[in-house]
Amino acid sequence: MRTTLRAFPLIATVLAATVVLAASPERYLHVKVTNPGTHELVRVNLPLSLAEKVIPAINDGDLHNGKVQVGNFSSDKVNVRQVLEAVKSAPDGEFVTVEEPDNNVRVAKEHGQLVVHVIGKRDKENVDVTIPWEVAEALVSDTNEDQLNVLAAVKALERTADATLVTVTDHEQSVRVWIDSNSSDK
Repeated sequence: MRTTLRAFPLIATVLAATVVLAASPERYLHVKVTNPGTHELVRVNLPLSLAEKVIPAINDGDLHNGKVQVGNFSSDKVNVRQVLEAVKSAPDGEFVTVEEPDNNVRVAKEHGQLVVHVIGKRDKENVDVTIPWEVAEALVSDTNEDQLNVLAAVKALERTADATLVTVTDHEQSVRVWIDSNSSDK
């Protein structure tokens, strides 16, 4: 018993060090917009901890209390949470494909993530969106039918793996939005 009591400070120190070392590093949301034709470059490297504090402080336009109003969208006849849960539990696969003269749209579940791919044939614009399930669920948490919970999504991003979330390319510019633990976009 005395040996155990003497070892207690050592055990407590080891456990405390383990918790400190296991703490995840700061996560960053990056946005990079490039336009080679005009030589314009925009870079945003935002710590998620900063976004988490700033978003609730913005109450302007469609953003209030960390939630954004989504235009004229109304899901009062569709239970979005139930649809998300159904897709989450479904096997990976392509769920919706729309092919039109001007664009193609594909909605799928790949590697356990929601994926939307849009190809604009006329304007040569490609859009790829990959949403981890934790983020998709957070977006619709604690919301009305025409809102998205941006603050909850940011908190969910803190727990996700490094990933590219959005890419947009066209004949003039490219946009990339991603999450990782690097403080710069390099």
